[in-house]
Amino acid sequence: MKNNSIQQIRNAVLLSAMVLLSIISAAVMEKVQAITSSSSVIPSGNHNNNKTANDNSKSTVGLGLIAASPFYESNVGKIINQRTVSTANGTPQIEHSIIENGTLKGIGKVTNIGTWISTFKSPNTYDGAGQGVITTADGQTAYWSAYGIGRSNVNGVIIFHDVIFFNTNSRGKLAFLKNLEGLRSAEVNGNKQTTKTWEWK
Repeated sequence: MKNNSIQQIRNAVLLSAMVLLSIISAAVMEKVQAITSSSSVIPSGNHNNNKTANDNSKSTVGLGLIAASPFYESNVGKIINQRTVSTANGTPQIEHSIIENGTLKGIGKVTNIGTWISTFKSPNTYDGAGQGVITTADGQTAYWSAYGIGRSNVNGVIIFHDVIFFNTNSRGKLAFLKNLEGLRSAEVNGNKQTTKTWEWK
C-alpha cells in the first residue's frame, strides 16, 4: 500500500513537470522564432513616441521583449564528459558537461562551464535541464540554470531552445546578470557546440 502511494505521488510530480515543461517549451519556441524576424512589432497599447516600428533594438512577442542581438555568443564549445544517469522505464537520461569560450557583450571573453541532463522523449526529441557558471578573465562569476527542449535533424545535429535564468553576487561588470532571464539557442554537432543567448525582458 505504501509503495502504491509513493508511486502515485511520483506520477503526479512527473505529470506536473511535463505540463510545466510543455508550457515553457511553447513560450521558448514562440520567442526564438521572433529572434529571426527582421523587424520588431510594437505591442498594442504602447504609445511610446520614442519607439517606432522600424526600431530593431528589441522584438516583441507573446510574453515580453527580447533583444534583437544576442548578449552572449560562443562558437568554441565542446562536450568534455558524458555519462548515463538513468534508463528507468525505457527513458534514457544522459548527463553531459560542456565548456565554452564565449563573449559577453560589453565585457569580452568569458569561460562558460555547464552540466546538462537530457531526457529522451522520442528518437529525435529531448528535454534538457542544465546549470553552470560563467567566469571572466579577472575571476568574476555569474551562475545560471536553464530548461528547454532539443530536436535532432537527419544529419544528427541537435538544436536546443531553452529558457535560461542568470544570477550573480558580482557588483562589477557582471552585475547586469543579476536576475536576468534569457533565451538560449545551442547547436550540438558531435562533441562541438555553438551557443547564442538573448535577453528576455
